[in-house]
Amino acid sequence: MQINLTVDQGLSKAITWTKAVEKQLPFATKNAVNEVAFKARTSLNLGTKGAFHVPVRFTQTAFFVQKAKDKRNVIAFVFAQDQDGRDRARYLRFGVKGGSRPRKGFELHLLNKVLNDGTIPAGAYFIPTSLVKTNAAGNVTTATLRKITAGVDKGQFFAGTPRGGRRSPGIYRRSREQLFPYFIATTDQPDYKARFDIESIGTKAIQRNFAKDFNEALRFALRTAR
Repeated sequence: MQINLTVDQGLSKAITWTKAVEKQLPFATKNAVNEVAFKARTSLNLGTKGAFHVPVRFTQTAFFVQKAKDKRNVIAFVFAQDQDGRDRARYLRFGVKGGSRPRKGFELHLLNKVLNDGTIPAGAYFIPTSLVKTNAAGNVTTATLRKITAGVDKGQFFAGTPRGGRRSPGIYRRSREQLFPYFIATTDQPDYKARFDIESIGTKAIQRNFAKDFNEALRFALRTAR
């Protein structure tokens, strides 16, 4: 005894559906890749809060997305901004890879804008003392830098090495014939330890979201196909 089964009708529908999926697959893939890229960006920006001590908004919004536009070469980029004047990548790089940090803005200001007696090396770094007011993120305030710049011209601040004794070169405030250290100058380049694992954060965001985003993108593509 034998049983004959025919699946012609069902097979025809399956072939039609498969062709529709094949046609919409590049479009759906591009949309899914872009969607997950934005989610990876969000995860990386949020990750700065755990990697850095009280990061400022400049750091918390460092990452951007360059969307995939070509359905044949579906690549989206998630990157930290490195534009002149807003080079966030320059600072994040040392949290990602570790190594000696570049000079901060306040250090460049003190080196370039505040005249000294020649005893502070051109490549010095400055260590703030407890007398220096900082913001919530621990950074030297602009108001403090302005105060020092104006104070040097008025004789209220001194940039250099005090005579006598063994005090280090730096920025000192004069008050009642005494000198109070605001910054100590050093040629020892500060080091950062790698603590911002962007690869792990990005990979987890992709693994967590891509399958769902792709299925949603494919359903949308099939529903709106012409």
